[in-house]
Amino acid sequence: MNRTTLRQVAGPVSFVLIVLVCWFVAGMVADRMVQQELDAALRTQRQMSTSIVDNMAEVIASDLAMSRAIPATMAEMDLVQRALAQSQNYAANSEAAEPALRAALLKDPKMAAVSRFLHEAQGFSGLDQVWIVNANGICVASSSSMSGPDGAQQSFVGVDMRARGYLTNALLGAFSEAYGVGHTTGEPGIFIAAPVYSKGLLVGAVVAKVGIARLRHWVAHAGTFVSDDNGVIIMAHNSALEGHVLPHSRVTQMSPAERRIMYRRETFPDMLILEDTQMREQAPWVPAAAAAQLFGMIEQPVPALYQNRGGLNSGLSAHLVDPLAAWPELLRNHKRDHLLVFLTLAGTVALAWVITVSYVRERRHHRATRDLAEQLQSANTLLSAEARQDSLTGALSRRYFLDLLRHEIDRAHAGREPLCMAIADLDHFKQINDRFGHAAGDRALEHFVDTCRAELRVSDAIGRLGGEEFGLLLPATNLTAGREVVERLRLRLKAVPSPRLPPSVELSVSIGITELSPDDLPERIMSRADTALYAAKTGGRDRTEALPPDDTAPPTRTALNAL
Repeated sequence: MNRTTLRQVAGPVSFVLIVLVCWFVAGMVADRMVQQELDAALRTQRQMSTSIVDNMAEVIASDLAMSRAIPATMAEMDLVQRALAQSQNYAANSEAAEPALRAALLKDPKMAAVSRFLHEAQGFSGLDQVWIVNANGICVASSSSMSGPDGAQQSFVGVDMRARGYLTNALLGAFSEAYGVGHTTGEPGIFIAAPVYSKGLLVGAVVAKVGIARLRHWVAHAGTFVSDDNGVIIMAHNSALEGHVLPHSRVTQMSPAERRIMYRRETFPDMLILEDTQMREQAPWVPAAAAAQLFGMIEQPVPALYQNRGGLNSGLSAHLVDPLAAWPELLRNHKRDHLLVFLTLAGTVALAWVITVSYVRERRHHRATRDLAEQLQSANTLLSAEARQDSLTGALSRRYFLDLLRHEIDRAHAGREPLCMAIADLDHFKQINDRFGHAAGDRALEHFVDTCRAELRVSDAIGRLGGEEFGLLLPATNLTAGREVVERLRLRLKAVPSPRLPPSVELSVSIGITELSPDDLPERIMSRADTALYAAKTGGRDRTEALPPDDTAPPTRTALNAL
């Protein structure tokens, strides 16, 4: 083969090689460019989705806290306690006995009076149903017994409710809360059961139902849904997902009978939220770290961010499947960038032109991203400041106080230092609101916090746990010293009245305090402090009670929010 022939062959071969190299290099450059866009899109959307699911979780926790307060309050009422104490002779051994029980209870004037009270309470409480059940599991009074001329046939009165899962714990003396489907109405809802004691004896429970229809605002944002502690989706923005179960859910381990009792059904379709493996086939340029953050669903072709929040003191958890809005544009940008870079490498003029365009575009993109990041940082700083402090008293917010408690427990364990936790509750605070108005109540709360700041050290912390209840954190303080501190605080509150309150307002506080043990978790030390507070309140109020860290007596209340 002569030199001319070699040139004739080498020319096309070189051209093909140059084209292939340019195409390969252009692909690498395009990958890098679109990866930067993907990172920026993920950062921005993750911040927004985190904010959405956090707000959703706060709304759920707030709504349920308000709903819990109603049956808990009713359980403390003399009318309910007397009615349950007097109804212990009502019992049934079979469904055939229920009509006779219903007739006897509906004719009982005392039970009828309680049903009227429950009916009126339901009207202003925002609950769908309220009823009371004696220790034998028989519903003796119900808000629905007043619903029209045929209400006796539709009422829960006389029904043996022992099979209801949400009632089992309450009849054993524990506060209970669970999702379920009504046996009579077939309507889903949140069932809340509070045990009722009379003269120290468990006499029954107050049960309330909040219908799911009242709580649809929880899932107002597209892609949101709520699941119970069994993994069943009880509410979703897309109603077609309701009744599905999450992967590895507890409901799959339940027996058909248990599912039928709780959900009135036995089968549940799966809702698969899995790492999107097909995305790497469609877009191999996606980094492995970014791909691990994206999830896919069978009915959803676009990869999505998945966020969930549990620990809402209810067994419920908030979820958000948020499709990556920039995904179609990223795919288009990758193809476009690949072609543009390839054309740029094909010639000097095209190279200069494309580089200039790409540089300007990248500068604009980075500037926009930086501006957005600065705006988000400013917004997050403002939100963090608002979330840190209670807007009325200036004390730490509940959420920040609990975070600080976990941090101080870790530090105390690591440094082998003592730590005291106290819970304070203003005595007869509702009477101050009723007699002098809510403005006076607000000033009383502010005065208590001011008194704490004057008495406590700079290293100590005070947080508002809710209503008139406050948490006190005393680092590097043992139980003896801690009790002296809070006792001085209690005496100072009585001795130094607030000039902003009417002279007739007498403020006093009940305080329960305990010390951290070597194996304590936040929930346990708070439970002990709450038990000590309950002892102070039942012992006559305006006093301090201390509970040693080695005390293993069970708490008299099951949840802090039950105060």
